[in-house]
Amino acid sequence: DDVVQYLYTTLSSIPGILLIAASVLLFQVYIDLNPDFFSVGLQKADARFLALCFILGVTSWSSLCRLIRAETLKISQLGYVQAAHAFGVSHRRILTRHILPNVASALIVQLSLRFPQIIGLETSLSFLGLGIQPPLADWGGMVKENKDGLIYGKSAALLPAMAIAALSISVNLVADWILTRTSSLKGG
Repeated sequence: DDVVQYLYTTLSSIPGILLIAASVLLFQVYIDLNPDFFSVGLQKADARFLALCFILGVTSWSSLCRLIRAETLKISQLGYVQAAHAFGVSHRRILTRHILPNVASALIVQLSLRFPQIIGLETSLSFLGLGIQPPLADWGGMVKENKDGLIYGKSAALLPAMAIAALSISVNLVADWILTRTSSLKGG
């Protein structure tokens, strides 16, 4: 617990966008210094994509971890959990029967809120040239290619933005459906 708390406190103290940009640039230097590993351009693009996914995952878990830890500590002090401990119920059973079901709704809400932020961050990084690179396609690259169209009144750059909005709305609707479905199961 102390190690995880130290890790997410340290990670939260570093500005996220700077950490992500520095990590992406460091990985790009690694790719440039090791051309034997990435002989084909597509291998470089794939490696950079996987590195970006890893970096976004590492930098975005701290707030979620802090919330889940706080909820778990709160729930572990409730009477029915204390009673389960007193009756000798195993820690695994307490986690699966009492803690996880009560933390799941907070987890779903946080994931549905964080998902559009991560997509926006990746799109912004790609627009700036730090994200996914050709030959792989992504929404930030599409906006970058069509940015002149915005100046001249063409709407090609708006299509990726509309796709991002549609995906974000879809994720939020699915999360709302899951939350209403699970809350109706708990109540009934």
